[in-house]
Amino acid sequence: YHYNVIDSRLQQHVEKGKEDGLYISCVASSLNLWAIVMDAGTGFTSQVYELSPIFLHKEWIMEQWEKNYYITSVAGACNGSALVVMSKGTPYTQQSYKVSDVFPFKWINKKWKEGFSVTSMTAAGSKWGIVMSRNAGYPTQVVELDFLYPSEGIHRRWEKGYRITAAAATEDQAAFILSASKRKSQDVMQET
Repeated sequence: YHYNVIDSRLQQHVEKGKEDGLYISCVASSLNLWAIVMDAGTGFTSQVYELSPIFLHKEWIMEQWEKNYYITSVAGACNGSALVVMSKGTPYTQQSYKVSDVFPFKWINKKWKEGFSVTSMTAAGSKWGIVMSRNAGYPTQVVELDFLYPSEGIHRRWEKGYRITAAAATEDQAAFILSASKRKSQDVMQET
């Protein structure tokens, strides 16, 4: 993994990982710096990414969808820019995403009814970016959203077998997606 990466050094870190047979599995941002996790166990077969001053750059994402890439990780920075990673070799069959100034509960609920699951989530400034995918392997999901860390709600969900699968925060709200999996997982413990 790499952390505290400035925009201009991102490409060299990713290229070095690719040379070693690694793919990006997770990205995050803090104070306009990037953290990148790369590993060999993703199952991905090809990958592209874009660092853009446009938060979740629609034209680029749509171009990649046309080439059968799916969003596998997103991160937003304080300055409004975003790092979007798209991969081949995912189980996903369709994706949709939304950028919103408020957390898009209604849109998420609508997409859940259409068979989508939240698979990535980020924020940049006060904007939320939510990615939902079909065939993600989560039969049910719930959202915990709070102005503070929603500890009680998360613990209640854990007791019912849900696990955190996505998280993001603006300056004044934190959102957590918790999912129940079809597959029995060996990794059943989560802590705060």
